[in-house]
Amino acid sequence: MLRPTRGEALPDHAYPFKNVRHPAVTGQGGYLIWQSGAFIVFVLDSRLLQDTRPLGDFPLCRLLLSNDSNYPWFILVPRRADISEVFELSAQDQLQLWQETTTLSKILKDLFSADKLNVAALGNVVSQLHMHVIVRKRDDAAWPAPVWGKHQAVPYTDEAFAAIRERLKPVLTTDFRFEGE
Repeated sequence: MLRPTRGEALPDHAYPFKNVRHPAVTGQGGYLIWQSGAFIVFVLDSRLLQDTRPLGDFPLCRLLLSNDSNYPWFILVPRRADISEVFELSAQDQLQLWQETTTLSKILKDLFSADKLNVAALGNVVSQLHMHVIVRKRDDAAWPAPVWGKHQAVPYTDEAFAAIRERLKPVLTTDFRFEGE
């Protein structure tokens, strides 16, 4: 584990790697996390990196947009190393995960006029704990079936991704930091 240079107590928080090099981090998606009195390295699973676009960060979770424009499909990833199940999180982190999931769900239901939200933590393919929050409409490509494996993913254009980000900016304000800001 890495230690802070000054030894001061810091809150649990994520620090995205910019010009930091660490042998445990390859590619993108690496974070230093101050957790339980020491810095640890958190790396986003390569499949999540490949299949999503980053939106930003809540206090606990990284918010990603699945790169499938068939559905507004969001993914919350707790920035905790080596966690694959909700019960493996601390009690405080479990509460924070549900708070962030609930906050996001309420916003998405209103913003996208959802008929239903699908909220799930499966982990059969990507074991790193992540929470899917998928906006469903009666006229979407897979309704009423689950979205997984139904249709070929249609990647977002840069313009469509930017439009979703802009729609979220006025409503995703509490305890959220957008990527690059």
